[in-house]
Amino acid sequence: MPFAPGHRTAGALVAVLGIAAPLPALAEPAAEAVPALRLGTLGNADLITLSTAVIALMVLLWALVVTRRLERNLDGERRRRAEIEAQLNESEALLTAEPHLLFIWRGRSDTVERVVGDMRGTCTCPTDRNAQAWFPGWLEAESAATLEAALRDLKMRGSAFNIGVKTVAGELLEADGRAAGGLATLRLRPLAGERREVTKLAHESRKLSRQVERLTAILDNAPLPIWLRDADQQIVWANQAYVQAVEADGISTVVRDRIELVPPEPSTGSNLPALANRPAAAMTERRRRHAVINGNKRALDIFEVKLAESEAGFALDVTAMEELEKELRRHIRAHASTLDKLATAIAIFGADQRLRFSNAAFANLFGLDSEWLATAPSDGEILDRLREERVLPEQANFREWRARHLEVYSAVDTREDWWHLPDGRTLRVIAEQHPFGGVTYLYENITEQIRLESQYNELIGVQRETLDNLNEALALFGSDGRLKLFNPAYAALWGLDSDFLATEPHIDVVFSACHQTLPDDLIWDEIKYAVTSIDDGRRPLQGRIERPDRKIFDFALVPLPDGNTLLTYTDVTDSTRIERALRERAEALETADRLKTDFLSNVSYELRTPLTNIIGFADSLALGFAGDLTFKQKEYIHDILTSSADLLSIIDAILDLTTIDAGAMELRFQEIEIPSLLTEAAGMLQSRIEKRRITLQVEIPEEGGTLVADRKRLLQVLFNLLSNAVGFSPDDSTIRMGARHEGETVVLWVSDLGKGMDPEFQKAAFERFRARPGVSGHRGPGLGLSLVKSFVELHEGKVILRSRLGEGTTVVCRLPARGPSSAARTLRPARDQLPKAHAL
Repeated sequence: MPFAPGHRTAGALVAVLGIAAPLPALAEPAAEAVPALRLGTLGNADLITLSTAVIALMVLLWALVVTRRLERNLDGERRRRAEIEAQLNESEALLTAEPHLLFIWRGRSDTVERVVGDMRGTCTCPTDRNAQAWFPGWLEAESAATLEAALRDLKMRGSAFNIGVKTVAGELLEADGRAAGGLATLRLRPLAGERREVTKLAHESRKLSRQVERLTAILDNAPLPIWLRDADQQIVWANQAYVQAVEADGISTVVRDRIELVPPEPSTGSNLPALANRPAAAMTERRRRHAVINGNKRALDIFEVKLAESEAGFALDVTAMEELEKELRRHIRAHASTLDKLATAIAIFGADQRLRFSNAAFANLFGLDSEWLATAPSDGEILDRLREERVLPEQANFREWRARHLEVYSAVDTREDWWHLPDGRTLRVIAEQHPFGGVTYLYENITEQIRLESQYNELIGVQRETLDNLNEALALFGSDGRLKLFNPAYAALWGLDSDFLATEPHIDVVFSACHQTLPDDLIWDEIKYAVTSIDDGRRPLQGRIERPDRKIFDFALVPLPDGNTLLTYTDVTDSTRIERALRERAEALETADRLKTDFLSNVSYELRTPLTNIIGFADSLALGFAGDLTFKQKEYIHDILTSSADLLSIIDAILDLTTIDAGAMELRFQEIEIPSLLTEAAGMLQSRIEKRRITLQVEIPEEGGTLVADRKRLLQVLFNLLSNAVGFSPDDSTIRMGARHEGETVVLWVSDLGKGMDPEFQKAAFERFRARPGVSGHRGPGLGLSLVKSFVELHEGKVILRSRLGEGTTVVCRLPARGPSSAARTLRPARDQLPKAHAL
């Protein structure tokens, strides 16, 4: 465009050059300057100004030229821009003609610079551009992860890619990534036809490859041995756990050397084709095997999966589970054994209402067959069987009762019921939920408990009535010092109100009321201390109270194990008076006994002399000193001698007893041969034994032995025992006599097979003048056993009598082998130490 000369151009040029001089100065006539130049009258400043103007003019001219050139270039660029815009419009039209999305990134930035295109109607994708750029929001997780990984490689290394991705709706898209001129582009477009199928196969292949990689990594790092066999049952692959289990260097060593953790079953290979045709549910086999791993025996569960042409297997280490199973079985057996020994009947039913366990008490309680119970009958079947056996409570509507009973399987709380059986038994039935499902029944036979409880209540009532009707006053004080129990006799004894005592007053209050009747502080303080004392060693207390009203009471205080204290009062006023009278009578009887003893002693001595004369004269007559005697006279003389001998024996016994009672019996101890003692004693009654045709068996100890004792008195003891045995034994019977050693004791015994003694007579057998008629009807004086007892006790021995009616009698004398102690040899028993029968 041509510029018009004038002021505008000059001003523009001045503006371009940045000169601040006023534009009108350039329009001054040049004639004024020329003369100055011509005249040489210009100074340095004027020269500079002139030079500047010239330069500005030149620059102006240059600017005009440049401006014209720029105008021409600008027109060309405008034409080019229009052409490019036209081409861009055509390109965009071509891009939008096909459904797709084009994403553009600049450099390595993660922010999308531009999104072009649209896929509406062809696939499901967001309409918002920002949402479209966030791939996890509308693509499958695996596709989004794969796409983002490919984009990172594209931006970092420029690696192009062409992959298939799927939307969350399952639509397959082609993702093509390219890098050009510092830009990264991603084109997403739907596919159709053969290309779609190829991309789909590539997508599935990629997914399968990744799945295989993941599965391989998982299997290789699994903590259990896993292996794969070919059709020939040879290992072709194993994981690291398998390699470690067989202690190999690596998988190649396992495959090369065919190292087996657990050898396959012999029939596996031959059956492989047949197994391959079996249903999928039957393709897995499981077996329990044992193997040594790291030097330890381990239990393994082997799982083998039969494939078309191969076999996969893995092993689970179930050693701990096997030990737990063994321990569980032991516990189950122990618990079952324990429950089987319980008296309480127990039955455990599963969730299917079938019997899982029952102890022996359950079968015994209801009389059920153990073999039938072993068939695991249901709860309802057992109820029906019990109803048939009539061991269930009688019910008007059994069907309804049975259904209500079986509701326990759906209940939560424990149910308790009482069964009153027709046979009189009462059962307490407890049903509770089992931790592993089902119900546990406990059947407790409380028939005896109810009976005992009834008896207890009855006994308590009887005791209450008994206490209320006792003449003895009774009071029970608790550990807190309060009155817990009393009877009417206690209230009447101290004149107390029963209503007042029923309030459980404290002992201080009770004794204060009793103090009015008996003002003796010492007695009450002693009783109170014994009741309220907290000492561990509480002891019973007894005493006697004499009240001012001349009543006499014996009291007894007994500490009970539960901490209570029982206090009783007994009115002994009458018994005390009677006791005094009896004591006076006893003294009189003792005096009479002494007089009797003295009398018997004197009479015995006085009778002995004339009796000796009678025996002497009778012997003379028997010997014929007074002439021959007739047969009848000889019988009379024989009877006189026999009776005199018996009388003399009685007198001697009385004298011996009198001597013992007087404490003047002297024993002469010596060492006695036991066999000779028994032999001599047996010969003393030989004539009587032979006359009665009695057999005497003497049992002499093999070792013989000696005994320190008074020989005469022991012979007298054995004579009396044998005499009684002969007298009470029938003809043609047997009497046994013997001796034996038992440590430091010598046992002498005599046994007969006579008629024996009744228990009542045995209690008084050793008393004096207590006799029974023998076989012939003759009754002795009753002093033989009394003498035996006295002589044995003087030797510090003991006499034992064993007898039964119709079975005979045995008398055993136990004597110290070394004799009595030195002190006892001179000891004389005091009169008050003898049995009362002796004094009588």
